[in-house]
Amino acid sequence: MKTSVIILMIAAIAVMAETVTVNPSADTYTIPAGGNFGSQNKIQCANKPAAGHPDERMMFLFDLSAYAGRTVESAVLNLEVFFQCGSGSGTNTQFFAATQSWDESWSGAHVSIESSPSGTYHFSGIKWHQIDVTDLVQRWVDGEIDNYGIVFKVLGTYPWTKCYSRETTHSPFLELTMSGNALSSNTWAGIKSTWMVD
Repeated sequence: MKTSVIILMIAAIAVMAETVTVNPSADTYTIPAGGNFGSQNKIQCANKPAAGHPDERMMFLFDLSAYAGRTVESAVLNLEVFFQCGSGSGTNTQFFAATQSWDESWSGAHVSIESSPSGTYHFSGIKWHQIDVTDLVQRWVDGEIDNYGIVFKVLGTYPWTKCYSRETTHSPFLELTMSGNALSSNTWAGIKSTWMVD
C-alpha cells in the first residue's frame, strides 16, 4: 500500500505544472549596414527603405538550460512597445529561430536565421504585447535545435515599432508554463522519510 502511495505521489509531482519568468540574457537589433546597439534602452524593427530604415530586426536570447527535457505547456514572450509611427497600421512581423551565436557586442549585419518562420505577430498599439512562442521554445528545450534566440523580421513594408530593452525597468520577459518536473534529491529524500517501503 505504501509503495502504491509513493508511486502516486511521484506521478503527481511529475505532471505538476510550474510557471516561471525568464529574463533575457541578451537583446539587440540589427540593420543591414551593421552596427552595435546592444547597450541601448530600445529594441526596434522596421522595413521602410524610403525612410532610410530597411529591414531592421529585433532579437532576444533567453537561457533555458535549466528546463531541458521539460514539456512546455505555454511560452509567452512579453514585450512593451513604447513607440510606433503614426500611420496607424502597426508592424506585421515574422519570428524565426536564430542559427548562429551572438551577444550584445554584435556589430555585424543580421545573424543567420532558419529559412521558415516559427510564427507571425502583428504589433499594434502602445502597450505590453504577448506573443505565443510555445512551439519554438519546445524545440529548444527538447534539444531539437540549438538555442541562439529569436529574431523578429518585418513582413512587408512597415514603419518603426520600438520596445524597451532589458537595460530598462520595462525589460522583456519570457513566461513559461511547464510540466514534467524532475524530482530533486531533497524531494525524493522527503518522500522516503515519510513513506518507508516495507
